[in-house]
Amino acid sequence: MNLASFIMVSGFSSIRALLVLACFAIAMASLWGCRSLRVDQPGPLPEEPVPVPVDEVDKLERDELVSGIHYSAIQRGAGPPLSEEMHVSLHYTGLLSDEQTVFDSSYEREEPLRLILGREMLIPGLELALTQLNVGDRVRLWIPWQLAYGERGRGPIPGREDLVFDVEILDARPVESPTPFRVEGLDTLETCLGLQYILVSEGHGEPPMPGQVLVVHYTGYLSDGTLFDSSLQRNEPIRFILGAGQVLRGWEEAFALLNKGARARLILPPHLAYGDTGVGPIPPGETLVFDVELLDYTD
Repeated sequence: MNLASFIMVSGFSSIRALLVLACFAIAMASLWGCRSLRVDQPGPLPEEPVPVPVDEVDKLERDELVSGIHYSAIQRGAGPPLSEEMHVSLHYTGLLSDEQTVFDSSYEREEPLRLILGREMLIPGLELALTQLNVGDRVRLWIPWQLAYGERGRGPIPGREDLVFDVEILDARPVESPTPFRVEGLDTLETCLGLQYILVSEGHGEPPMPGQVLVVHYTGYLSDGTLFDSSLQRNEPIRFILGAGQVLRGWEEAFALLNKGARARLILPPHLAYGDTGVGPIPPGETLVFDVELLDYTD
């Protein structure tokens, strides 16, 4: 179980996980204008990240951080404070309340977690705690079960289980908002299933076939224009297998119609998105709007 699983959805590491787990159950209408995008890269990361030794924590004072969350500061960072709408890179180890049982660690994968803070991508306790930290901080956090997985628990985490996290904040930068595609004057096409799409550029070659791996950049909006996720802000496209049930029904239909290199606006009615349930920041019965670019596909 990795920290992507902490995203608060029924069954979705950032809307990134919403987008690439089955039926998006794991990570957006008015039309606007488009220019090339520049996305800041996170700063350099430590070559050999080291988890926080337990004996270090035992020697430190434990204080309340916010809303019943406690912490011990192993190292105070000199970087800027974290806030919502920042692209954050961090290392973490997650433990059960016995402070011995590790259920996940980015250190073991040798890959930090990258997320946009304030997008409801984490359990509430982690969202709250991170907004109280600075770049360079190394802390142990104690999060009560009410701000974690509640009564039911999840996966290896029992119900009513307090959680412990060792966290190291590596970098944080403000997120730049992508510029929506310019679609004024372009035709809106509609399929028999109710998917609407607007071709911004047609690309080249042939559309992908089922079973091929697609590489896609996307920005997702709610029907009121609110951005809820963007791979461009992470500078990291997503990959999924076409026809394998890994994405929303509306995406499955749309990408089977697009050539390599195509850029399009997709308008997904609720029955091709999250239906009457909703998920994370997406309300029930919501029409979603995606600006997408099919970068590549391979067998």
